[in-house]
Order: sequence, then structure tokens, then C-alpha cells
Amino acid sequence: MRELEQMLDLLEQKRVYFLHYEREMEELPLLPTEEMEDCLERGASLIKKIEELDGRLNRLVQQEGPMALSAVNHECDRGQLSPDLGKLFDASMGVKAVANRILQNDGLIRQRIAYEREQALEKIKEINNRSDSVAGKYQRYTQTGSAPMPGWQGKEV
Repeated sequence: MRELEQMLDLLEQKRVYFLHYEREMEELPLLPTEEMEDCLERGASLIKKIEELDGRLNRLVQQEGPMALSAVNHECDRGQLSPDLGKLFDASMGVKAVANRILQNDGLIRQRIAYEREQALEKIKEINNRSDSVAGKYQRYTQTGSAPMPGWQGKEV
């Protein structure tokens, strides 16, 4: 295999980025609301780097042929692979193990984001109701031509 070391290096880099992503996302469900966006941006940055590595890795694997592709995708029996392909299989399995752990945490993250979205929508509705109420009172006063009573200051009398 001409590019074995480079492919193994890319797989290790990918595994390390996934580990960083995993640590970042594990904290997300516990973060204060105002810190969530930064956390998600850091996660997106890591995913972009993983995708870049994946593109490079895929090109190399394609050049090596179908057996290398089968080894990286775990579509073959590990025991029937050559030692070099076995190394690829194992390194790819290490990446897959971290990715599976991330997927297990994904449900908690989705729940937290859904909760925050609901909270934000409730606040928006509350603000809109207050705005409608104040705007309605203002409109009534401007249509009738009468000034608000002294001491009104935006409150119902």
C-alpha cells in the first residue's frame, strides 16, 4: 500500500477531532443558555475540519482500491485482511467508536436545544402580547383624541 501511513495519520487526526467534538458536546446540555451558541460554533468548526480530513482520506482510499475501501468501511472480515489493511480497519474502527459515543449523546443535545427554543418562543409571545397591549392602548387614546389620565404611565387605570 503506497499511502498507508498517510491514511493512518488522517484516521488518527479524525479520531482526535472527534474526541474534541465529543468533549465539547458533552458539556452542551449543562451549559448556561448564553454559552450554548459559542459551544455549537466550536463544534461546527471541528466538524468542518473532520469533513476536510474525510475528503482527503476518501481520495487516498479510492486510489488504493476496493479492498482498502472495504477495510475503512468495515465491510469485510478483519481476519481475512492483509496486515496493512488490518491496520486501516483498526484505525477506522477507532474513529467509529468515538462517533458512536457522540451519537448516543445526541439525544440529550437535541432535547436541550428544543427546550431552549421553546423558552425563546414563549418569551417572544410574551413580548408580543405586551407590545400589542401597549400599542392597543395607545391607539385607543389617539383615536378618541383624549389624553391619558394623569399618573397613567402605560398602566391600565
